[in-house]
Parts: sequence; C-alpha cells; structure tokens
Amino acid sequence: MTLMSAEANFSELIQKPKDTVARMQETHRKGITLHRRDDEDLYLTTAARAAAAAEVVDSTTRMFMALMKSDPKAVSMLTGVLPEAFPWVRFLPDAAVREFLIEFMETARAASDLGTVDPLAPLIASWKSTAEIHSDPALRSKLLEPVEDDLGPVEAPAAEAE
Repeated sequence: MTLMSAEANFSELIQKPKDTVARMQETHRKGITLHRRDDEDLYLTTAARAAAAAEVVDSTTRMFMALMKSDPKAVSMLTGVLPEAFPWVRFLPDAAVREFLIEFMETARAASDLGTVDPLAPLIASWKSTAEIHSDPALRSKLLEPVEDDLGPVEAPAAEAE
C-alpha cells in the first residue's frame, strides 16, 4: 500500500473512471489528487473517509473546548504548547497567545458545526500577520504612529459591496 495519495490528471478520471478510482482505493489514504489544467487541483476520496475525517475534527474540537471550559489550567497548558503547532506565536505577547488560542478553538468549534474548516485559514493568516508585526520592532513602531492626515473614505471590501 502506498502511504502518499495517488495523483492523476482530471482528464484521466473522465476518460478512465474505473481505473482512476481503483488507483485511489489502493492508497493508504484512499484518496487521489486530481490535477486540473486551468484551475485548482481537486482531492477525491470516499464519502465514508470524508465523514470520518470530519467526525475526528469535530470530536477533537469538542474535547479541547470542554477541557478549556472545565479547567482554567488547561488554557495555560495549551498556550504553552501552542508554539509546537504555530511556531510564529513566539513573537506574540503572552496575552495575545491566549487570545489566539481561544479564538482559534471557538472558530474551529463553530466551523466544525457548519461542516467546514474554511474560516480557520483567514484566522490563522491574520494572527500570523500580527506575529510578523510584533517580530519587527521598526514595523511595529511605524504602524503604531498616529496618522494626522484624513486619508479619505474607506471603500467596503468587494464581498460586502455587492
């Protein structure tokens, strides 16, 4: 059995669906990455495998949330080990690391309830950017300087403007 997922071009799935799915079934992960010429790659797996992965994420999130609510020491312990998963948190102030942990877990729980992990990527990216600012004293100082000029109206983001 192969430990890595199989790979194929999307056209192979269209032209030889049985052969392509058979290759997927032979892998340890029971999945196959489908490369597309003009778009993002796809990952194909069985519905049972996808449901099991979602259940693991949901259960793990619930367990961590329950632990954090039941024992105040758990938050301290988790903030202490957070740099193993997110090394860049070392640049955040201690209070911000705790805030990131709580926001991450609350967002993970809410996202899991919706059946998606999509909200976690921008959350992680924004906290990582905050850590980057804290890692560069000159940049942090520049961003904390007061702005005296009126820079005009701020347009709404494209998604909200529609």
